[in-house]
Amino acid sequence: MAESTMDESVVSPGFVGGAAAVLTFGMLAYVTVLLFEQIAVGVLVGALSGVGMFYTVPYTIRRADESYVRDDHENLARSFHPGAAGYALSGAGVVALALMFVFEGALVPIAVALALSMTEYVVLSRLLPRASESSVEDHEDAWSSDEWDE
Repeated sequence: MAESTMDESVVSPGFVGGAAAVLTFGMLAYVTVLLFEQIAVGVLVGALSGVGMFYTVPYTIRRADESYVRDDHENLARSFHPGAAGYALSGAGVVALALMFVFEGALVPIAVALALSMTEYVVLSRLLPRASESSVEDHEDAWSSDEWDE
């Protein structure tokens, strides 16, 4: 029997992210509907975290791949940071679900979760490196704490 190598069955990061998104959506939507019996809120909570996982998993895989090269274009659509969006949105569904235990209605928990995720995106898009960038800057213009000693 021939052994299957990794090169023969390459699974793309997007496929893995899609599978993680579907699983996350299903589980969080099911738990929300089971606990609060509100289908629309369950779908929204599942969708927030599912979309977040769809962006987070490929970003994490590409960060680990040293051969990945992002095409840099001067396009406004390229300024979107998938890692920041993924981390912000994946937590938003869980925050909305947790706040459903505190507030009676669904409007306040969803509004708070969306506001928090937008704030997280702004902060994380400035802090997280792009998938093709090194986490440690090795060039001579890199910031150093030695500059404070001068």
